[in-house]
Amino acid sequence: MIPASEEASGRSIGRSLRRFLAGGALIALLTIVAISTAAFEAVGSVADLFAKGGLIKSSDLTPAGGGAPTTVLILGSDRRVKTAIDANVPAHSDTILLIHLDPGKGLMSELSIPRDLYVQYVYRGTSYASKINFAYTLGGAKFSLHVVKALLHIPINYVVDLNFEAFDEVVDKIGCVYVDVDHLYYNPLGTGFAAINVRPGYQQLCGQHALDYVRYRHDDNTFARDAREQAFLRDAKEQLGVSGLLSHAGGIITALSKSISSNIRGSHDIAGLLDTLASSVDGPVRQVRFPNNPLNVNGQDDQSATPGEIRSVVRQFLGTTAAAPVVHAIAPRRATRHHAHAGGGSVVIPSVPGLSATPSYVLSDSVALGVNVPFRVYVPALSLASGSPDGFRPFSNYVVRDPQGIVHHGYRIDWSTGSVGSYYGIEGLDWTDPPLFAHANTVERYGRSYLYVDNGSRVQDVGWIVGKALYWVSNTIFDDLTNAQMFALAESAQPVA
Repeated sequence: MIPASEEASGRSIGRSLRRFLAGGALIALLTIVAISTAAFEAVGSVADLFAKGGLIKSSDLTPAGGGAPTTVLILGSDRRVKTAIDANVPAHSDTILLIHLDPGKGLMSELSIPRDLYVQYVYRGTSYASKINFAYTLGGAKFSLHVVKALLHIPINYVVDLNFEAFDEVVDKIGCVYVDVDHLYYNPLGTGFAAINVRPGYQQLCGQHALDYVRYRHDDNTFARDAREQAFLRDAKEQLGVSGLLSHAGGIITALSKSISSNIRGSHDIAGLLDTLASSVDGPVRQVRFPNNPLNVNGQDDQSATPGEIRSVVRQFLGTTAAAPVVHAIAPRRATRHHAHAGGGSVVIPSVPGLSATPSYVLSDSVALGVNVPFRVYVPALSLASGSPDGFRPFSNYVVRDPQGIVHHGYRIDWSTGSVGSYYGIEGLDWTDPPLFAHANTVERYGRSYLYVDNGSRVQDVGWIVGKALYWVSNTIFDDLTNAQMFALAESAQPVA
């Protein structure tokens, strides 16, 4: 017989199943546990499967109770399987991600610690000064936990060590993830770096292709990879209804049990953790950014952070409030600069700091995109003053299949902000309800109805529908553009073809 508390957890999961994927990197752990619990209708069954994974014991872990604020450390290691060619290569923690769940406030926070952060510590009597990911090489997940706790001075309740082989398999089981890729990711074979060829635009990424995208680091940095990983997992949370996870839940857990080590054991732990998660995902996922202070150490590009900066990051991470983005509805009005368009209403060209008129050659070159899409091409009349069109592939046409197999046509125009790994864009697609906007908010501004997706403070996507086409402006993976800039770009968009 299932204990009453566990049975209640199962009902809660059934009602809130779509929201469980809101935990970012928890897709590799908590989400799968939640889904499997719903499928098996027994927390005990999941506990038995989880027990097959490695056990991590540490005095640095603080016991947690269900319903209390909880912090989880997730280590994504590059640990190879025993049969791999490079199985003897020392492992590092490529991802060091903390998730804080606050059920009392209905909030969830994510904090990625850059793998290149320069830290000092003592291991088995020897002093070290190195990148923080080397702590994993020395002492695995247990010592990484020790170093992270000493760095942040916060209680950590659970630790999960997950290698990328498991990530790859989970993505395959999900049945691919729809991702809005911000620019061209390309590196050919034979360069000494991992080969990759991922086009810009909205598309499905599967298995190794998804892994290549998430781990890409050839011409960006650790911060870009961390932001890209969180964006990928944020996209994944919108797709539970189309991914078929429930039919593969048992296989996912079994596969993960070969690649996960943790201190999560027993039905009591799992039921309590799920209750905490269920009460913490009603609000937005707050993404806390670590300071980006380059540091040259013996010719190597490392990162640094002062004690004051770390304290500030911790306060944000453990904070009890999250400011919602200020997005006001604006009644239609006559503007001194506006253009009528076929989509109804008027196109307003507002004045917003940091934006300037889009160069005329961008508008004229965009006309060619209309040859391959069965709808009009919209381009913002404004663009970021400090940026420029992507130097590699600013204009792209593409096709993408929806979950029913219907082919849709789309286009994307990419701009670089001028900072490493930072690209924003405008997109058009004859698929008006993709998972990207599955849980969007709506607002009326200057006579046009907008859909927008946010992370609790920054707007990430602003879209609108004209006829049978959806258009949207996408922020950078760092959410560099302000809310005012995002809406100004959308409001200034007008057809060129």
